[in-house]
Amino acid sequence: MAQSGNRPISPHLGIYKWGPHMAISILHRVTGDGMALVGTLVLVWWLAAAASGAESYATFLACAQTIPGHIVLIGLTWAFFQHLCSGLRHFVLDAGAGYEVDANRRWAITGLIVPLIGTIAVWAYIIFGKVAG
Repeated sequence: MAQSGNRPISPHLGIYKWGPHMAISILHRVTGDGMALVGTLVLVWWLAAAASGAESYATFLACAQTIPGHIVLIGLTWAFFQHLCSGLRHFVLDAGAGYEVDANRRWAITGLIVPLIGTIAVWAYIIFGKVAG
């Protein structure tokens, strides 16, 4: 079968207009992988430290309370909310709704903003919400 030289064989990023729906789809994959890899390492380290005694757990807490430790934990919190919101968006799309251009754009933008609000709320509670007692 003869093919025209000016037509792509399959769709690719060069012919699609970039939009928030593409960003949230890519972020869904990235956050899932990030939580699986980084989250698993942090969880295993935390469990091993807790099982190894007070000195090991104190070392874990000391590392978690540093600036890089906070960056990792805040990043995992954001990744959780991002993955949750984009997963809900995919759930709605799988149900057959939200494919209209305006609705899809609104869902995608909402799926980028809500995780930031959720992360800020959780960390504001963690940092400032502790009541002395």
